Amino acid sequence: VVFLLGLMQGKTEALDFTDRMVVIKEVVVISQKYKKCSDTKDDKKRLACFDSLTIYMKEREKIYENLIRLDKLEVDSKKESEERLKNIIKNLDKALDLKK
Repeated sequence: VVFLLGLMQGKTEALDFTDRMVVIKEVVVISQKYKKCSDTKDDKKRLACFDSLTIYMKEREKIYENLIRLDKLEVDSKKESEERLKNIIKNLDKALDLKK
């Protein structure tokens, strides 16, 4: 939950459908990774799994922070922000085995 709040920090306006879908997909991906880590029996492998999950979440946080900064800048930056968001959605769909 804290991670998701961090993702949406700075977006105080109402979330549109795309924003909501990104948040939902992120929750699903993180939940899947968490379940995989939790199901790991070996202590060392489980710890390594949770470490990689933490790294993944920090990377995602940086991506969204940069996206929010770009979105607040000029028109060209907003276009770049939209392209990055499309790539994020594409990567989430791939992680979730969703086809478009």
